[in-house]
Amino acid sequence: MRPHTITYPPDGVEPIGVIEFVHGMCETRNRYATPMEYFSRHGYICAIADMRGHGENILTTDDLGYFGEEGYKGLVNDVQEYTMYLKREFPNLPFILLGHSMGSLVVRTYLKKYSQEVDAVILSGSPSENSLAAAGKFLAKFLAFFRGWHYRSPFIENMVNGPFEKPFLKEGIVNSWLSTDKFIVEEYNKDPLCGVPFTLNGYYCLFSLMEQVYSKLGWTNKNKQLPVMFMSGGDDPCRKSDKDFKKAVTHFKHCGFPNTFSKLYPGMRHELFNELNNEEVYYDILKFLEIKVGIEPLEVDED
Repeated sequence: MRPHTITYPPDGVEPIGVIEFVHGMCETRNRYATPMEYFSRHGYICAIADMRGHGENILTTDDLGYFGEEGYKGLVNDVQEYTMYLKREFPNLPFILLGHSMGSLVVRTYLKKYSQEVDAVILSGSPSENSLAAAGKFLAKFLAFFRGWHYRSPFIENMVNGPFEKPFLKEGIVNSWLSTDKFIVEEYNKDPLCGVPFTLNGYYCLFSLMEQVYSKLGWTNKNKQLPVMFMSGGDDPCRKSDKDFKKAVTHFKHCGFPNTFSKLYPGMRHELFNELNNEEVYYDILKFLEIKVGIEPLEVDED
C-alpha cells in the first residue's frame, strides 16, 4: 500500500460517500489537507495516496518524478488498487474520484477500463491536448538512450513548464501560475518534495497519458450515466485557452461520457483548491454531487 491519508466525518456522523483524490505532478498528498478536511466536515470520507515517484513513495530524492518500467500503466493500476481497497473498507457508499492536473489525466485513463467502479468524477486543472506529446515521447526516449531514464532534461522541463510560467513572470515568484495566493506558492517552492523536475521516465509517462486521454481508441468500459465535472481556472495556462478547454470536454463526451459538465472560474489559476476564494469551488462540488448523484451534504457552520 502506498503512503496514504484518510480523513473522516465528525464523530457520530454517518458517512455519505467516499472521495478519492489523485494529486498532480511534482507535489504530495499533504497539499490536499484543506479540501479533504472541508469535505469530511460535510460528511465525506476523503482519501489520498502519494503517486509513485512522489512524496513519501520514494526511497531517495533521485526517484522523484521516476515511475519505473510500468510507466503510465503503473499509475493507472495504482489507482485501481487503492480504489478497490477503499471500496472494501467502506462498502455501500457512493464513490467519487477526483483528479487534479496530471492526476486528471491518470483518472481519465483509468476510466477507459474501470468507469463502472465509480459513481462520479471531478477533474480539476485538466491539461488540454498537446499536439507535441508524440514528439515529446520520441525526444525523451532519444535522450534516455544516451543519458538514462533518470536524467532530468532542462530542455524538456522548459518545453513543458515554460509556457505556464511566461504569463506571470512580472510577479517575480516562480510557479505563480499555480495560484493567486502567494503564501501557497511560496510554501510549494520551499517544499523539497515539490517542484522537482521530472526525470525522462516521468515526462515519457506524462506524454503517454496525454496520448491515451485524447485518443478516441480504447474506451471499452463506458459508464454512460457517469456524472463528470471539468473545473478550471480562467487564468490557468494549463488549459491553454477557453476554446481548448471546451474541446477537451467535448472530446470526453464523444468518448462515451455524455453526462459531462464544465465550469471555468474567472481570475483563478491552476490550483482551484488553493485559491483565495476556494470555498466557491468546494461548494460547487457539493452541489454537483447533490444534484447529479443525489448525495445531500451535511449542513455545517463554516464561520
